[in-house]
Amino acid sequence: MKGVVLPGDKEAHVQEWETKSLEPDEVRVNIGAAALCRSDMSLYNGNPLVGSKPAGSVVPGHEPAGTISEVGKNVDYLSVGDRVAINCFAGCGHCEYCRAGEPNLCPDVEILGFDRHGGDAEELVTPASTCHPMPDEMSMGVGAIATDALGNLWSTLNELNVNGTDTVGIIGLGPMGLAGVLNADAMGVDVVAYELVDHRREKGIELGAEYAVDPSEEDAQTRTDEITNGRGLDVVVDCSGAQQGIEMGFGLIKKHGTFAQIGETDEVTLNPSEDLIHKKVSYMGSWYYRSHEWPEIAEFIIEKIGNDRAEQLISHQYELEETGVQEAFMKFDNRETQKVIFTP
Repeated sequence: MKGVVLPGDKEAHVQEWETKSLEPDEVRVNIGAAALCRSDMSLYNGNPLVGSKPAGSVVPGHEPAGTISEVGKNVDYLSVGDRVAINCFAGCGHCEYCRAGEPNLCPDVEILGFDRHGGDAEELVTPASTCHPMPDEMSMGVGAIATDALGNLWSTLNELNVNGTDTVGIIGLGPMGLAGVLNADAMGVDVVAYELVDHRREKGIELGAEYAVDPSEEDAQTRTDEITNGRGLDVVVDCSGAQQGIEMGFGLIKKHGTFAQIGETDEVTLNPSEDLIHKKVSYMGSWYYRSHEWPEIAEFIIEKIGNDRAEQLISHQYELEETGVQEAFMKFDNRETQKVIFTP
């Protein structure tokens, strides 16, 4: 089986991996598309963000979609030929979190691309429980970005109960932030996007943001006060994970507003009195969607966002060969792309 290997030190290669045998509760999936994620850069640099395995020990790729080619003997609800998007979290299946549809919180979770082979390969063996049937109208590329990006942001905004009266600020317009723009726009809210990079702000406007602010060129507080008539943002979603972005977001949010943290960071400094207590702000972490939300997510992508519009998150596509893989990781690491997918 041909697949990507990331040994660290910003190296990316393609090599032959041993083909895995199928356990009774697993399926084999021929990969149609697999997307890069910012957390993959931790493997690229040799310091895995999550998981238990050292860089280079498993095939990376936790955002794949494909077609089932083989099913284990205990699998009776999926069939050969089914097109599936894949949840990257394989939980134990019986703890309180797995039963609630949150295998990402399972104490014994295995993460595709970090703990076990992921989807940057010709095929993937994965527990059947991780497979979500895709609508016929959903392309493989959109299936690959429908979980970690579009699904994650849909679940976050849905939990925040955003509606057409809200003004939502999205900080950081990488792929996650742009997935937030697509979802929020389709939910009917006014979106204010905050981003330093010109082409990303332009993409944010193209995908539905009403306003795009460059905090390095104009005062974000003044501009936000103009947009909200001094009231502040109802909701802030930080996808940057940067101290400056998070600090800015707390300054822009209204009293009784809600701040969702998606961008990951090892350390951030807050002023609880000023940022949270005196404004009675709710601060929530967000990490993936609940498995049972998938049918609604898939329908929302097709009916409200549109497959063609969702595909605009994908800026680069590469085959699974050495030169292309190296270029893909380099460009993504340098923030020259939006979503990048491999198509074996």
